[in-house]
Amino acid sequence: MTWSVVTTHPDTLLVHAGLRMFQRRIGSLPVVQGGRLVGLRTERDVVRAFRTVQDLETADDAFVW
Repeated sequence: MTWSVVTTHPDTLLVHAGLRMFQRRIGSLPVVQGGRLVGLRTERDVVRAFRTVQDLETADDAFVW
């Protein structure tokens, strides 16, 4: 059990949530509003958003070996 859980707010930009996850080396952030859990941001959410921004059609397009 973790006593000091790192959380985020629904209005937090995804890039900021992603940076916090990277800095803290955690894979997800509970989204809390008014003391209540309203969602969860994950590494996958961050990667999917960046992939959409880069307009990549498949994950394979991101890597050229």
